[in-house]
Amino acid sequence: MLPRLYEAAIAHSGEIERLDATRDVANVDVKLAKKRSLNMLAVTTSYNYGTLPYFATAETSSTPTYQVNPFNLGARAQYSTGFNVVAPFDVLFGRRATIQRQELVLNQVAGQRKAKESEIRQTVILQYQQLTLAKAMLQHYQDALQSASISRKIADKRFKEGEIQVDEQMAAMDFYGKALLAHEEALNKYQTSQLLLEDLIGMPINNLMLGK
Repeated sequence: MLPRLYEAAIAHSGEIERLDATRDVANVDVKLAKKRSLNMLAVTTSYNYGTLPYFATAETSSTPTYQVNPFNLGARAQYSTGFNVVAPFDVLFGRRATIQRQELVLNQVAGQRKAKESEIRQTVILQYQQLTLAKAMLQHYQDALQSASISRKIADKRFKEGEIQVDEQMAAMDFYGKALLAHEEALNKYQTSQLLLEDLIGMPINNLMLGK
């Protein structure tokens, strides 16, 4: 019974829901921190077509001749590609520290969730024990009320038959009244304990037991 109560209470907890949302945000932050350096890279390409004004002639002499007049040269296509990295040094070299900081936040949230789960389990245990005790007390006072009711009926019958005096009949009625009051108090405690536990798990206990 207790494991099912734990599961239901944890699933119903608003604090656990908040911590889960914080964990999801921290997960996203870690992924973004890991991908941030990739956003600094850029592939550049260029294409040019035309003459080169300072093109070295392919003569056999050891000293190449450079032609200044571009019209003396044939047109040709020029392609170029490359990578560009644009980032401040503190961002570029602090990437690992940023990732570690985000991972620490994620671990902190995980620790907080475990602590909250433990707190919820302890609360469930205490509330379940109170409910169990209240149920036992209610059963006891139900039996006492039934016994007092029988004693009162017997006393009424014996009084009518003249076997007992008024004070004995009144004593039986007083015992019944006290038993009735104790029963009502026990019933109230049981119902309160049940409602508190159901509020903790977010559903009626009967529905939990039936798997609804």
